[in-house]
Amino acid sequence: MAVLTGLVLTWPGLAAAVTDADKCEAAKLKVAGKYGFCRLKAEAKAAQTGDAPDYSKCDAKFSQKWTDAETKGGGTCPTSGDEAVMQSFVSGHSLRIASVLSGQGTIGDPPLKTGQTQCDQGAGTLGACPGLPSGQDGALQKGTARSYTDNGDGTITDNVTGLMWEKLSDDGSIHNFHTYYTWYNWIVKVANLNTAPCFAGHCDWRLPNINELQTLADYSRESPAIDPVFNTACVPGCTVSTCSCTQSFGYWSSTTYNTYAGNLYYAWTLEYNSGTVWARDKSTNDRCVRAVRGGL
Repeated sequence: MAVLTGLVLTWPGLAAAVTDADKCEAAKLKVAGKYGFCRLKAEAKAAQTGDAPDYSKCDAKFSQKWTDAETKGGGTCPTSGDEAVMQSFVSGHSLRIASVLSGQGTIGDPPLKTGQTQCDQGAGTLGACPGLPSGQDGALQKGTARSYTDNGDGTITDNVTGLMWEKLSDDGSIHNFHTYYTWYNWIVKVANLNTAPCFAGHCDWRLPNINELQTLADYSRESPAIDPVFNTACVPGCTVSTCSCTQSFGYWSSTTYNTYAGNLYYAWTLEYNSGTVWARDKSTNDRCVRAVRGGL
């Protein structure tokens, strides 16, 4: 017995005290788990009644419990200020589970739906699917359905990818969608967004890579080829609180074009007139910038 007692007392890790940071982490894990369970219960009820899922109670509890966990953590939590990102991440996964179980989705990380719902009729005209030839994108509509949330603070969260995007305005501010940058000076804007108290309370804004930027391209639209949540009520003088603007122009990514050895003077852009990807000269081309945060 004495030997066993000694082993317990000296075994690495067993005697380590649980810290406030550990408690905060554990509390957040429980909150995230209960939130996912609550959303799936709402999905189950909707499947039986045919009504739209009601997440209101889930959202209210998540917000309160998450705030409580960070408050009790007293600044010791391993992460902080990540409520919106985690909420969108969990909700995105619950939506995917519901989609799979309804027979309309697949397990894994399929690409997003392109947005196309019409098909070529065999003569270069768009119309009802299946069209000619068969098997077109608009008929199959493969991929994960898009879902966005306007957070009311100048940001939009992609509920599928978990990325939080900066809204753009037409008011001459740092968010102005008419402001252009060379690739080498986009950091000026991002640094401004990350200067305390930081845009929307977050200090980890960055330039998206080209794969992240492409997730916003909606190929059912053009000029701009993007979901209306990013292009709504855009009039002169509007702010990120009252509108959402997108130029039908190129947007910089943080990804350098290095297809050919030594050709590092270009970076990839997404042109929102049609959703195409182009490599542009970093020094001589001016393009728009939409900041992002979060993601894996």
